Amino acid sequence: MTAALMVTAVACNTKIKVNFEAKASDYVKLGQYKGITVSVDEQAIENELIEKKVQNDLTSNTTYDEVSREARDKDQVTVDFTGTIGGEEVSGFSNEDYSLILGTDTFVIDGFLDALYGMSAGQTKVVILTVPEDFEDAPEYAGSRIVYNITMKKVEQPNVPMITDAYVQEYFSCNTVAEYRQSIKDDIQETIDEQIEDAKKEAVLTKLQQNCEITGYPEAYLSSKQSELETSIKFYALMQGLSNDEYCQKSFGISFEEYVKRAVAQDLIFQSIIEQEDLSITDYEYKGDLESFADKMGFTNKDSFVEKYGKDKIVRAMLLQKAQDVVMNSAVYE
Repeated sequence: MTAALMVTAVACNTKIKVNFEAKASDYVKLGQYKGITVSVDEQAIENELIEKKVQNDLTSNTTYDEVSREARDKDQVTVDFTGTIGGEEVSGFSNEDYSLILGTDTFVIDGFLDALYGMSAGQTKVVILTVPEDFEDAPEYAGSRIVYNITMKKVEQPNVPMITDAYVQEYFSCNTVAEYRQSIKDDIQETIDEQIEDAKKEAVLTKLQQNCEITGYPEAYLSSKQSELETSIKFYALMQGLSNDEYCQKSFGISFEEYVKRAVAQDLIFQSIIEQEDLSITDYEYKGDLESFADKMGFTNKDSFVEKYGKDKIVRAMLLQKAQDVVMNSAVYE
């Protein structure tokens, strides 16, 4: 090897200097992180996903018959409504022939759906509700009192098919219910495998945090993580008409504040593992793994990935992933 080539090789293998926002060992007492043993009920995950598809198919094949009784859960109702704010009708809050299924569909204004229960065709009702404080579709009305005049036009009860051999023969070209369920399993096997892996990861990381003691949280890091997660969580929360706190309670069983602290604790633990294992990223690794790492993070172009986050932040993320791999690759699954 010539001197020039040797210098190039050494340069490529140079460790990239990384500065994290805090020294993890000041905040973490590292416990067992290798050989963590967890139990994951893979069959339960598979059964749940298959049953979800079965129920979705039932919903798709459910028909509705008009009835003269009062509306109740699972009914499909059709309504006309006008929303008035400050005495003036607001078009964005008014609609005609609006159909929804009680107990399944959602509405942006809390209390609107509750008003529909017990109404029968031809009945009119006036309800006073409040536009959410974080209502982004029309922020000028956020927090305003809104008066809804609702007319029930139609109430229809569901006719849900029975899951029988005859049902699957008619709709799915399967001879038996067992064959139908097996066909679903075959179709969603990739999703089943992904959710099993997610469950394993969640179980291991939960136990990892239990094995380690967090003695404090660096305030600057906590603040930056909160800002980061507020943006990402808000996207999913708004899709379900929930606040960040409500979404975290529903999805993870903890408040948004606790979710932020858990995320910071996980990062600090991984940083401690980086210190303990003396992990590093070389220039060679960075350049070689950048494209696949960008793809994993949802970017089809590595240059746009670097432009958005910068090399320093990406290298830190690669190092955290390396620490996570140390934990996950040594875990034992029962």
